[in-house]
Amino acid sequence: MSERRFPWRSLLFVSAAVNLLVLGAVVGALGAGVRIQREAPEALVERIPGPRAFLTALPPETRAKVRQDLARSWADSRTLRQAALQARRDAFAAAAVEPYDAARVRAAFARLRTADQAALGVFHDNIADAFAELSLEDRRAALEALRRAPPARRQIGERRRSRRAQ
Repeated sequence: MSERRFPWRSLLFVSAAVNLLVLGAVVGALGAGVRIQREAPEALVERIPGPRAFLTALPPETRAKVRQDLARSWADSRTLRQAALQARRDAFAAAAVEPYDAARVRAAFARLRTADQAALGVFHDNIADAFAELSLEDRRAALEALRRAPPARRQIGERRRSRRAQ
């Protein structure tokens, strides 16, 4: 009786074929424009896209003015953003202190939420002002584009870290 070896090459071939099939299906679906339907189309309410996605969703004739308004409010909200950053640092510092005090950490996170909301409020006010200048169909088109946009990412810290590394 001859000893048969395990068919590793065949198993590797089958595995690679399945992986390529799945990868091809995903790339094909994305290329065809297939999107995963969110459970709640009101997802815009739960998370607001960043300024770039917002500007892209606006009609070109409105975009330049809104960009100037956002740049001005970005400068105006500097102290609010710095306060939110400091509140974030304070919350993490409170969580690291021994002995751990849950009440202190809750209070620090409450201050963080308040500071974040104040900074975000400036952007929301700009959105409301920009929508006031749009026609009904432009506003609906911008809202639909915002619903499809990915959520904003916190890239400021990442940019600073990458600059420091260079």
